[in-house]
Amino acid sequence: MAALAAVVVLWFWAAPPAGKSAKWAVPLDANKRYEQLVALRDAGKSNQASMDKLEKDAIGGEALAQFFYATLLDPDLKLSTIAQPDAGKSTGWYARAAAQGEQMSTGNLAITYAAGVHVRQDYTRACGYARNLGPNGFHNGLRVKGDCYARGLGGTTVDLVQAANAYELAANKGNNRSTAALGYFYENGLGGRARSSETALKYYRAAADKDDSLGLHNLGAAYNSGLLGLQRDPNEASRLIVRALETKYDVTVNSLTNHPEVWTYEFWQYLQRRLAEKGYYSGQIDGRPNPATLDAVRRIGR
Repeated sequence: MAALAAVVVLWFWAAPPAGKSAKWAVPLDANKRYEQLVALRDAGKSNQASMDKLEKDAIGGEALAQFFYATLLDPDLKLSTIAQPDAGKSTGWYARAAAQGEQMSTGNLAITYAAGVHVRQDYTRACGYARNLGPNGFHNGLRVKGDCYARGLGGTTVDLVQAANAYELAANKGNNRSTAALGYFYENGLGGRARSSETALKYYRAAADKDDSLGLHNLGAAYNSGLLGLQRDPNEASRLIVRALETKYDVTVNSLTNHPEVWTYEFWQYLQRRLAEKGYYSGQIDGRPNPATLDAVRRIGR
């Protein structure tokens, strides 16, 4: 009898309620949930109740909610009108989401620690997050991934194939620095890319047209020396190099001041004229990298 009673109890425990059929929870469509969280985050920019609701979902452990809540506190984004930007809190929430594999948070952490603007620059962390980025990551995060593999940053083992792949993904998403970097890989036949002056020139031009410092510098250097199938054009070289200096690109400053001999006499003449037009130089247009010219280069570039 005891055994029979136990079976009866189990049967009642397992049986569905009488009358209507039992309703099972239906998984929420991922795209629909994403849209809900975007709407909640956007409302939370100026509505405390919405922000509190998003925070509650984030505390509950939902990675995507943690990402969107972090964006309201991110000092780079400055989305909220009711909450003060807080780099410590935003990176903390990004880190919780990234620990669950959430790619947007992973990318933001890579960018944040590489930039070192609102937190201490830390390439060990930046590259640790960047290496975990897949092909759908943010383009800026993928650019950091390329830098980590290209330069061996943050303890990353140099891997030029991985670097080129990351730069290509980022370039295809519109990252101008990655476009210029990819040009360098094609110019020199690195990272599994076949050497191609035509392809390198295409990438350099595309990046320079968007005012990317590396694209401007490398294209200017090609016009100075007649590389990549270009005719030497010191006037165009000087135009590009002045623009690179105006973007405060230290590579251009260092090249002109530490290795002036690689730039032609005609280039220096045109450069002096352009620096004079902008009020940085008042000396002779003699085509010589004299101290006054180099001082003008430093002032415009820094």
